[in-house]
Amino acid sequence: MRVRRARALPAAALAIFSGAAAHAQDISGGVELATDESRRGLSWSGGRAVASADALVAIGAADASVRIVSTRNAPRHADADAVADLELGAATDAGPFRLRGHVTAHLFTGARERMDYVELGARGSYTLGPLRLGAGAVYAPSQRAIGGDNLYLFASADAGIPATPLSVSATLGRSTGSTDDPVRAARLRPLGDYTDWRLGLEYSQFPFTIGLDYVGTDFARRTSASPFADLGHDGDRVVARVRLAF
Repeated sequence: MRVRRARALPAAALAIFSGAAAHAQDISGGVELATDESRRGLSWSGGRAVASADALVAIGAADASVRIVSTRNAPRHADADAVADLELGAATDAGPFRLRGHVTAHLFTGARERMDYVELGARGSYTLGPLRLGAGAVYAPSQRAIGGDNLYLFASADAGIPATPLSVSATLGRSTGSTDDPVRAARLRPLGDYTDWRLGLEYSQFPFTIGLDYVGTDFARRTSASPFADLGHDGDRVVARVRLAF
């Protein structure tokens, strides 16, 4: 079963592009190495270094993307080997604002049990010179794999430093939700509702990008009965990454 799912995951990832590539207006992608796969202040790779690859196809206002990341037998995802994030989105401009909605499927391979789940999201951004401000929400409806539903609200800001290849960024987020199964709900909210943050510095000279991110959460290191909580890798830390785009 694990072998079949391992083969099916990249096939499903590629299928998202099957009807779009011939009409694409823009195709981009890249590969990346990072010291951790950190999302919303939580490690998705058990604190281990990861490799990833991604691709995006844009057709007018719509886009389709896939990102595949090694999760290194992460306890958070029942020892999954990798995850493929498949996303369909659409964006539009409303005056000075950019609005985008998306649906994302997170598909895991090599896990001890079925860990896949789906999220819906919306984001708005406003650009003023080199500064871009954004805010949005990502909602995962109630699903067995995450023990209930999950809502993530966030605000972000990023800016390029004039006359340099450097940029800075910051994100502040809040995760809440309802709980049907406390053991599985600890996967996305290890100790209940919490706040996370990220401060980033990035150097970009196409096709290379080097980044450093300081990430953290507001919950103290405590114990959890859930095998999915992985509290040993949820504290404040610095994540380094290097990317090659194409």
